Amino acid sequence: MAALKGTEKQGLTQLKFIYTMAATPEQLHALLLHCIDFSRTMLEKSGEFYPFGGTLSTDGKVCAVGGDNGEEHPKPQEIFLLLAEAFSSSAQKGEILGAALVADVNIPSHYAPNYPDGVRVQLESEGFSRFIYIPYKIKKSGILRMSRQVEMAEPFSVEIEPSFFKVVKSV
Repeated sequence: MAALKGTEKQGLTQLKFIYTMAATPEQLHALLLHCIDFSRTMLEKSGEFYPFGGTLSTDGKVCAVGGDNGEEHPKPQEIFLLLAEAFSSSAQKGEILGAALVADVNIPSHYAPNYPDGVRVQLESEGFSRFIYIPYKIKKSGILRMSRQVEMAEPFSVEIEPSFFKVVKSV
């Protein structure tokens, strides 16, 4: 898909084409699996996690992305917004094919999840935008109940308005 942008300079209109490509379903699946695997690791290790993400480079490679606002104990919402802004900027510049923003959430009860706690992956590419919810439960085991095992239920998706890959219209 080519998006046309125009700018006027000294009475002349300059046209710039930005070509964006959608990620393939296989690429989005690889990005989703990366995010689910890392969230499981963090839940087993710490019982929680800060928002994190991943992107698909223009050559289709999955890249892990973390956020740092310089604070030792940042608010998760601040990290989430930091990552969301970075993904939006990268998508609008055509630097990425896809993005996933992951948060540890309470799944809204109207979805009737197996467990109230969940991993939410906001998965986007050109023409594709979903929340993927993965309900989970943490079981503690071991002599001192220090070991954590994460039981994840079947994921489900909800179509959402795009945040990162908004449609670029002709100007």
